Formats: sequence, structure tokens, C-alpha cells
Amino acid sequence: MPLGRLKPSRVLGIERFSDFDEFRANEVLGLGTSTPLRPRDFSLSRAILPLQDGLFVLQRAFARCLEVDIGTDRGVGLTIPFSFHSITNGREIDSSTVNVVRGRVPIKSVEQRANTYLMMRFNSDMRHRGWADYDSGLGFFRSHDVAMARLRATIQNMFCLASESNDPRQFEALNRPIQETLLACLDDTLVPADGLAARRGSFDKHRKLIARLDDVVATFGSRPLYSEDLAATLGVSVRTLQTATHAVHGVSLHHYLRLKRLWATRVQLMTGRTGLSVKAAALGNGFWHLGDFSRGYRLAFGETPSETLTRGRYFTDDAPRS
Repeated sequence: MPLGRLKPSRVLGIERFSDFDEFRANEVLGLGTSTPLRPRDFSLSRAILPLQDGLFVLQRAFARCLEVDIGTDRGVGLTIPFSFHSITNGREIDSSTVNVVRGRVPIKSVEQRANTYLMMRFNSDMRHRGWADYDSGLGFFRSHDVAMARLRATIQNMFCLASESNDPRQFEALNRPIQETLLACLDDTLVPADGLAARRGSFDKHRKLIARLDDVVATFGSRPLYSEDLAATLGVSVRTLQTATHAVHGVSLHHYLRLKRLWATRVQLMTGRTGLSVKAAALGNGFWHLGDFSRGYRLAFGETPSETLTRGRYFTDDAPRS
């Protein structure tokens, strides 16, 4: 995604530098020393997006040598590549590799070209989601193409939405739905494929947990479903819920909750309530990207959300019919 297409808004900050002497490093994952390899071709752009539980900086850097103590004093830091190649601490890193750092780690990197990547810092260590199970250090996680494409698309959508938003309070209301989608993509990327395998003889325990999950979901009513809220209510970790959902239903926790949110939205639309809009119903159930919501809805139910709402109003407005 070309950063040049993003515009500053009351939500999204944009910084651009065309002179190295004016360049300022961003401290989201640590300050360091950058030496441009081709000073005459120097250019850097970045978009800065604070969300409820972290800070996200999308950046197109310049060809350089970089020395930095990267990391966070608390929480966890990640780098998501879009177009990327470097030799970092003697290791070749490309666009298929997500970096996860805990604590502070010294980095020496040579980037022969302008790289585009997202730096993110979460306030939580995310251990409860099963990410990067080590105390400190830098980990490299190679993702399969489908998961990486989904992760990049989510990042692009959230930055485009922030660029178009000039109502901070309205965007703040979307923070949790946006982060829930992002966390689900990161779960797919960072939790190893065999990490959700259930232990032998544990199916009955997982089945009972999913039954409790369904009961809790029913009590949430019209409130959006967030994995961390549900896990906290059940007294388990998100990772445990992921394992149980995979064991019982063969799908990810995110997919399972998404289907339930789609059904909840459908029930609302079928009432045909006066003043209800597709957008309001979608947002109320935690769907923040309306295009993605509409595609998922049609795939699940064989009709568009507006068709469901129109039919609901037809029967509501004209009922009873003989």
C-alpha cells in the first residue's frame, strides 16, 4: 500500500522527510542510529495510528545501516513486513517474516533498499494468546501466504479508515472491533499450526467449555463478541478457547465468533425495525469494515444484508397477510 495515498486526519498522523538532516526516528520500538546508503535518494514516510491498546506506525524507510536496541520495556513489539529485505544480526529477513520482540534486543541491520513495514507495540505481553512463548529476545515467524495476505489487508483497511476519519470519538468507538480483527490475523500468523492441537482424551473437557461459551454468548445479547472478554468471563486464556474451538468445531475462535456475530446481525435485520440500517446493525455487532462484512454475510446466507432488511420490513409493515 503506497503511503502517499494516505492523508492526515484528526485520527491519523502523517510524517514525510526528504532531507536526512531533518529526519527524526520514531521511538515506537526504540531509537537508534541510521546511516543512509544513498543519501541523495533519501526519503521516508510514516503514518502514525494510536489505538486503545497500542501504537501502530506504518513506515517506508530508506536504504540504510541501522543500529538500535529494539523492543519494549513492557508489552510486546512486532514488525509486519509489506515489502521488505534486510540482513539483521547476520540473518536474512524477507517479506514473509514477522518479527516479535520482548524486552530489549541489540540490532544491527543492513537494508539495501527502501522497505515498507508496520511497527506495532501492544501494552499487553499477549502471552494469553499463545504468541512467542519466551521471556525476552527477538523471534522470527515465517507465515504462510494466505495468513500474511489477510494480515496485510486488515492493516491497510484500518489505516485507510483512519485516514478518512475526522471524528476521533467515532473512530474511538471502532478501536476494539478493529483490534479484534487484527488480533485474529496475528493469532493465525504467530500461533504455530500444531499449537492448537488438543491433548488426547481432552475432547470432553473442550466440549463442555464450548457449551459454556455458547451460554455466555447468549447472555451478551446485542453486545459485540470479543475474544478477550469471553475468555475472561469463562476464566480461561484466549489460547485455551482457541484450542477448544478448534477441537470441537474444527475452525478458529475468530471464525466461530464471526459466524455468531453474523447471525446476531441477521436476526436484527430480519426484525425490519423502523430506523434500523445495515450499517448500524453491522457496527453494533462489531463489524467495522462494511465491505468485508457484506461479502461475509452474502457468503453465509446467500443474500445481501439489505435484502434481509427489506424482507424484514415487508413482513413487518404489511403483516398480517392473507
